[in-house]
Amino acid sequence: MAAYTDAFMIVGILILAAAFPAAVGAFSRGRSPRAAILALMVGGVLIVMANSSRPGGYKMEELPSLFLSIFTG
Repeated sequence: MAAYTDAFMIVGILILAAAFPAAVGAFSRGRSPRAAILALMVGGVLIVMANSSRPGGYKMEELPSLFLSIFTG
């Protein structure tokens, strides 16, 4: 189960990172940031789900090695 929670955490972080430019783009065009808000919610839910599924949760120091372990296999 740990591999799934690690993947959920990484995907949630990447979605949150993609939501920021989407929000800035929507605000600069004068539109409502519906897609950015949806991405924030989905990314936040994934991060909370991964953090609550892992005993002890995640620490900030673990995230770089977590990215490497997910992307290198």
